[in-house]
Amino acid sequence: MWILITVAIVIFIGISFSEEITIGQYTPKKASFPETLLAKEESEEDSRIEIQDTLPISVETLVEPDTTVHSVLVFGDSMTHHLAMSIAKYGTKNNYKVTGVTWESSSIPGWKGSGKIGKYLDMSKPDFVIISLGSNEMELKNFERRIPDVENIVEQLDGIPFIWVGPPLWKEDKGVYPMLEKGVPKGQLFKIETLDIERGPDKVHPTRKGADEWADTLMRWIRKSSHPILTEYPDSGTSIKDHTFIYLHPND
Repeated sequence: MWILITVAIVIFIGISFSEEITIGQYTPKKASFPETLLAKEESEEDSRIEIQDTLPISVETLVEPDTTVHSVLVFGDSMTHHLAMSIAKYGTKNNYKVTGVTWESSSIPGWKGSGKIGKYLDMSKPDFVIISLGSNEMELKNFERRIPDVENIVEQLDGIPFIWVGPPLWKEDKGVYPMLEKGVPKGQLFKIETLDIERGPDKVHPTRKGADEWADTLMRWIRKSSHPILTEYPDSGTSIKDHTFIYLHPND
């Protein structure tokens, strides 16, 4: 009897997954469970495509990280200091040296015309540059006038791969990000308008912990930027002693 039951089950499953079979005047109705079983695979594929569409750059255009980057220059306003230290942890983990240059109270036109970009490019010989500017432009009345200054800073890099880190907003943006979007090439602007991180007593500048959170978000994004570099997550307590940090005061 068990043999007969087993044979019947095998025949039933075979008919269910086969094309329609006609026996005399009858066409057995196929069970719906094959479609149910296959529906999961189709659903997972649809989900994968949907997730891909949310990336800044499609999966098809992603490239391998540049493993030739061994020197990274990070420069900008006072938001840069702790950020550069956090990025240096990634440098230690991924074998590139970070030079961080923080110019307190500096602005986009200040960097453009100071000669400091060329000076620190010559000093650090970077393979990759991270710019952190825009925080001191938050109260501008005419953002359009700054676009040529943004473009000029990009030109001064003379083709070195870079990304521009927009400010971690602490209040409503009145035009900083639209300005940067017009001056920075597509895929090279790290735009994060809402960032819940720990900040200092002024409620503006990130603490060391907040900067670590900011850098983690940035480095995940860099993997999908137009020029990804190695961003393996640093170990707890990673040293930054072999990196260079320069702090400039407003009149320097």
